[in-house]
Amino acid sequence: MRVVVALLSMAVTATAFAPLSPSSRTSVLSGLPEEISDAIAENQAKADKWSSIRLLSDEEAEEQLSGDDLETFKEYHSNNKEDIEKLKGVATMMLKSLEPPVVAPKGKKQRKRDKWARTQAIAAARAAAN
Repeated sequence: MRVVVALLSMAVTATAFAPLSPSSRTSVLSGLPEEISDAIAENQAKADKWSSIRLLSDEEAEEQLSGDDLETFKEYHSNNKEDIEKLKGVATMMLKSLEPPVVAPKGKKQRKRDKWARTQAIAAARAAAN
């Protein structure tokens, strides 16, 4: 009985590491069905077009694009720039909280001067009250 279980477990683990068949691998990896509909093809064309557009600089976009493409490009890049500025602000706030300013400790003489100033202030307040 133990021998049968051992042989079956070896067979199962060996097939677990077997490569997939080539026909099923391509459709699984691409995430697209094997039959491409018109809508999927249109979306893929838009994605390819936008992937080349979004990497343009502002000057190149002004020269090459027009109409709706230029408008979406400007909106996309303005949103990105705003987000970057917000993140810079958050980063500076985080750095301030991570490294608070260090105040130098008072020396013995400074503590004595402060105590003398307090006693003089108390004495002056008592004299004014009388």
